[in-house]
Amino acid sequence: MPATGIVNQRDPDNPGGAAFRPEDMRTRLLTPTLVALLALAGCAQGGTTPADQAPPPADGPTPAGKTFTANSATDKGTPHALVPGSTVSLSFEDNRLTATAGCNSIGGTVSFSGGTLQPGELSITEMACDAPLHDQDKWLAAFLQAKPTWRLDGDKLTLRSAETELALAVPKKADLAGPKWTVESLLAAETATSTPNTSTASLTFTANTVAIETGCNSGTANYTVQGNTLKFDPPLLTKMACADGSSEVENAIIAALGPATTYTIEAQSLTLTNGDKGLVLRASS
Repeated sequence: MPATGIVNQRDPDNPGGAAFRPEDMRTRLLTPTLVALLALAGCAQGGTTPADQAPPPADGPTPAGKTFTANSATDKGTPHALVPGSTVSLSFEDNRLTATAGCNSIGGTVSFSGGTLQPGELSITEMACDAPLHDQDKWLAAFLQAKPTWRLDGDKLTLRSAETELALAVPKKADLAGPKWTVESLLAAETATSTPNTSTASLTFTANTVAIETGCNSGTANYTVQGNTLKFDPPLLTKMACADGSSEVENAIIAALGPATTYTIEAQSLTLTNGDKGLVLRASS
């Protein structure tokens, strides 16, 4: 099942160019020219360092070796809304930065000298995204290129450029069983589509059963765990007729719950993969 709005989506930065295709995913460098284009598109964050955030002690701890997820953001003192259901994360490991904003991955070298996040030459994957996630990718890339100041307070990290502040924290790793896992993205081949803002689709695992809410129908499925693989029995669902958007989400959930579905949990995010289909879900109480 192709993801609506992804396959054959045209690049908003190149409306006359070729259509996106999943097999076209590649990595490109975030060159100064590209960053300038992002600035013209209204995504740049300003290039001066704010004076009201004192640099951390030279011999103090740095964000190295940790992964942070964003709790909130502001632009020019006004709350900046992140795409509903998406997760903005930054990982620092072995002098490298890996950042995601819900679709593509940004990566490159990084240092923390002088209380400033100093990325080297960054690259970004070019996986097709729906428009809100595409814009959020650009926003995060431009913010990192602005070399924001950083301040670490235990497991809380604050990044600040001239106009933007991003508040992050080290999230706790969720257990598979217990939380309500809300579906935030649908995966198909090399594409990712965020679910509608009104979607209530979720999975809730107990010891050997998962409760399924597709946003239209509901039901359960039995499952067993073998290492990082989940073996689902065919789900038993109600059979209500669904609207187009709900039907797409429901079909994606059913496709992801197979006899050999791999799963990974990173902090509060769960990824289920069954062949070229899958889901990204986020834990909530």
